[in-house]
Amino acid sequence: MMPLVLFALGAGAGGFGVLLGVGGGVILVPALVFLTDLPFTSAVGTSLLCVVATSVAGSSVQFARGAVDARMAVGLQAYAVLGAVGGGLLAPIVPVSTLQFAFGVLLLVAAWRIWPRHGESGDAPRTPHPALANVGAGGGGVVASMLGVGGGIVFTPLLHLVVGLDFYRAAATSVYVIGLTAASGGLVYLIRGDVVMSHVGPTMLGVLVGASVAARGVRRFSAAWLKRAFGVLLVYVAIRMLMRGLSGA
Repeated sequence: MMPLVLFALGAGAGGFGVLLGVGGGVILVPALVFLTDLPFTSAVGTSLLCVVATSVAGSSVQFARGAVDARMAVGLQAYAVLGAVGGGLLAPIVPVSTLQFAFGVLLLVAAWRIWPRHGESGDAPRTPHPALANVGAGGGGVVASMLGVGGGIVFTPLLHLVVGLDFYRAAATSVYVIGLTAASGGLVYLIRGDVVMSHVGPTMLGVLVGASVAARGVRRFSAAWLKRAFGVLLVYVAIRMLMRGLSGA
């Protein structure tokens, strides 16, 4: 039964990841730990390879529809990679608990900003601030590297609230951006032996199916509904970060 469980898990994570632009790792990692008893590092490594599948399946459909801002995505990738390298270098110096607490507060603010207001259609673009986007991408890379938080949790609100893309386009572009980040991180885990290949096959197959279906049907969901779902996700991750920051974990 385990391959079927992994396939269903991958399909759910892939669909959710494409709809909100988060890759699905926020579902895959805890599910792999609790449902399959994988060590946390192995769950992260396995999840990263599957997130690449989310990016490929989702982006291939979204690119054909013109939903991905390729120019912005390529620019953000460069800053995100630089930020990730810097985060790795700063990890032994910066108190992680302080960064976790600050990141939790930032996510709560983002959840409040992204939540659709009364009478708002939910898909109206903001005033663009492309220069701030580069800084935000670098900061997102730092946070992802130091805290192990998926880049999509940063890139989707960044692209929507700072760059000014409507939510559909922000989520689609985020899915494209996290592909390179996940591939780079997944390669490190693979070389280190922290990927369970027997779990990758059925999970990745489910991710490909779920992500492809979600990418084709994303416009059936209202932008306001997607933003509410993403706001709930932000609050959940924020609470986890605040608890870890306060406990010093």
